[in-house]
Amino acid sequence: MQSTLRISNAAVIALHTADYLAGQEKLLSPAVDIAKALDVSYNHLSKVLQQLTKAGLLLPARGPKGGFTLSTAGKTAKVMDFIVAIDGRPAMSACLLKHKVCRHRDCIFGNFLAETNRRFEAVLNRGISELSKRK
Repeated sequence: MQSTLRISNAAVIALHTADYLAGQEKLLSPAVDIAKALDVSYNHLSKVLQQLTKAGLLLPARGPKGGFTLSTAGKTAKVMDFIVAIDGRPAMSACLLKHKVCRHRDCIFGNFLAETNRRFEAVLNRGISELSKRK
């Protein structure tokens, strides 16, 4: 069986990084500070930061006072943009048996999966700054 929600650890780190950066008053946050604040592996975070930078969601700065900040695009990005940058577009499933369309009329899950997918999609389409309550 498959789960209704598939987000990698890297994508979760990306979302938490975006939330962390959205809440920072200082211009740049070093990767080591982000890793410590999120309690994640520095090496894993570094790979995520590279992908988010490549996607244009973060701006890096090198040097002793370097670090990362959300780019203009990152500040206005939706949750979906951060997930897509790491995992690609998430696939929604209406059936836990891997069928594209549930073949059972009276599925024991009823409308649960359809409702879960609708709610998840609503979160994906919200802005990072909106969810973190920072603008």
